[in-house]
Amino acid sequence: MFNIQNVSEKEKKVPMRRFCKYLCTLLICILFLGGCTNTQGDKKEIVIWSHLTDAEIAELRILADKWSETSGYKVKIHSDKGDNRAYIEAAKRGIEPDIEFGVSHDRMEKLNSEKLLAQVPDNLIDKNKYVSSSLETVTFGNKMYGIPISIETYGLYYNKNKVKKVPETLEELISQGEKLGFQYDINNFYLSFPILQANGAYIFKKQNGSYNVKDIGLNNEGAIKGYTMIRDMVRKYKLMPENIESITARNSFKNGETSFYISGSWDLEELNKSGLNYGVAAFPKYNGKQMMSFITSQVVYVSSKSNYKEKDWELVNYLINNSKGKLFDITGRIPPFKIDYNIKEVKDSEKLKTFIEQSQYGEVLPNVSEIQALQDANKIMMELTAGKITPEECGKKIEQNILDFIVKEKQK
Repeated sequence: MFNIQNVSEKEKKVPMRRFCKYLCTLLICILFLGGCTNTQGDKKEIVIWSHLTDAEIAELRILADKWSETSGYKVKIHSDKGDNRAYIEAAKRGIEPDIEFGVSHDRMEKLNSEKLLAQVPDNLIDKNKYVSSSLETVTFGNKMYGIPISIETYGLYYNKNKVKKVPETLEELISQGEKLGFQYDINNFYLSFPILQANGAYIFKKQNGSYNVKDIGLNNEGAIKGYTMIRDMVRKYKLMPENIESITARNSFKNGETSFYISGSWDLEELNKSGLNYGVAAFPKYNGKQMMSFITSQVVYVSSKSNYKEKDWELVNYLINNSKGKLFDITGRIPPFKIDYNIKEVKDSEKLKTFIEQSQYGEVLPNVSEIQALQDANKIMMELTAGKITPEECGKKIEQNILDFIVKEKQK
């Protein structure tokens, strides 16, 4: 045993310094735990982490305070920019939130596999009011582990002064585009995927409600046909330069230099300010099939470790029902409801209703962590449209990127 009485004064200071350092660390941990954990004794405190903007979080705090007045539960909402690893680490330390509000749906699969998500209670929401694809983003094994708060997809913008008839097929779009101008960020895999999908491509095969990440459909015959069309839109039909960027394409459309543009609802505000007379249409057909855009959503879920799950879901339901109009006003987030059940701003806007319509055809961006492997797909698409690689090589490179990512993830 260490006996402090038998050492010099200098040696005495060493263990004392260590003890003080340990004590300070312990106090910091206690303070941190006090601010994050949901085990607050009689205080009944619910902690929320949110990835929404500061303005949106401010609105949530107002609503949460109103809910607190009648529930008897205090609610703390913190802005959070951490990723899944940070959340999982917090869960291991017992300092994860009770609720995470406003995060991308593709984060959920990893958390669900770690058994960190609580199942949504039956009959908490009326599923018939929601766009079906939005509910798919939070469903695993036919069970819901979260609720969508907004939905996002994209469509075909067109200049009403120049376009007399909205194209019904991709071939018509290309033909009109050659005369009237058609540009978009074609190297963006997310935006160009409908061309691949209509030919039979897919990212991961879905079987029995789950994705098989070993079954990749981005290098099959249909995908190669899709890559060929994407290349031809640049190199054969000369619709847009190979290095086209989103802002360049948007400005060309906004200034009337082009008549067609593919993008999401996030561009509505900018284009509305320009005074341009434009409309938004659902995607045309290709190969006789409706072109399907990706669907993504912002979601809310409850921790499986929370001590207050019943109240958590009550609060979640309250926030969703009372924040949808406010979040739309701040950022233009489109609520994930069918048109008949949506907010007045959506019902009164033909453009916004089109995005809801397109989402009915949409394909959910797979809610698995392996989707991150597509981060480099845009660079590969740039090589394709520049003529540096063939459609076949494009498919092989994108597929190999995914396989390499899966191997690396297993090694972590």
